[in-house]
Amino acid sequence: MTATLPTSATTGHPAEAVLAALLHRVTGVRGALVASVDGRPVASVLPSHDPGSTAAIVAASLGLGARLADLAGEGRLQEIVVRSASGYVVIYAVGERGVLTVLTNAAANLALLHLEARQVCTDLATLVEPLDRT
Repeated sequence: MTATLPTSATTGHPAEAVLAALLHRVTGVRGALVASVDGRPVASVLPSHDPGSTAAIVAASLGLGARLADLAGEGRLQEIVVRSASGYVVIYAVGERGVLTVLTNAAANLALLHLEARQVCTDLATLVEPLDRT
């Protein structure tokens, strides 16, 4: 079975291929976005969501999540999971300056997503970090 990618404006950024591969590997993933921590979209494969406004919401959530992570003890925020009746929104730190957001349906295997997305974050870090030097 071949997955159909969500429609999204194509930026041509190499991170789009990484996101598309994640959608193909993990059943139930509906879309993904990589952005800078200040809310600038870098690349996306999103179903009917504007990358700019989504990146801004994620940046705000990341700030709140970092403060909440401080309550858990030592260490930097690694991920935020939001569960709704129709699925999950999972936000992962990508290096020091990036963020990966993954949208899923309710049947998605969250453990498999975490396993795959953590490797994707490592791959994306090399693509996102250079953006801050320009």
